[in-house]
Amino acid sequence: MAIELAKRGAKVAVNYANAVEGAEQVVKEIKALGNGSDAHAFKANVGNVEESEKLMDDVVKHFGKLDICCSNSGVVSFGHFKDVTPEEFDRVFTINTRGQFFVAKAAYKRMEMGGRIILMGSITGQAKGVPKHAVYSGSKGAIETFTRCMAI
Repeated sequence: MAIELAKRGAKVAVNYANAVEGAEQVVKEIKALGNGSDAHAFKANVGNVEESEKLMDDVVKHFGKLDICCSNSGVVSFGHFKDVTPEEFDRVFTINTRGQFFVAKAAYKRMEMGGRIILMGSITGQAKGVPKHAVYSGSKGAIETFTRCMAI
């Protein structure tokens, strides 16, 4: 997503929680396009609301404004629902659902009229049921539902 936006001339904020090498590689690829795009890597755990707020402040400070927020945070959890621990449930929903919700909120507060927020879910969130995906599917289904509500 980041590279495709950059190919269209966007200045791209690449967020990472732990994978700095991957983020820096994406930034390098964007800068190598030579089309006037720019990119910068920003460290933030989107499961933490304060870090999401700071992320958006840092993005605006670095680039001058925020026009598009494309959030694709997510972790996967597989297994039968009878085996899901409260800790695993919280981990998945904190990153996949809560993280995307508060990233969108932080971005919205800093956007001018006409800004766009894109939240990535999963086909499993729309499915009638996927074996051993109860927690993951539920977390992604919630994204689709609250995104529709945000758009109203």
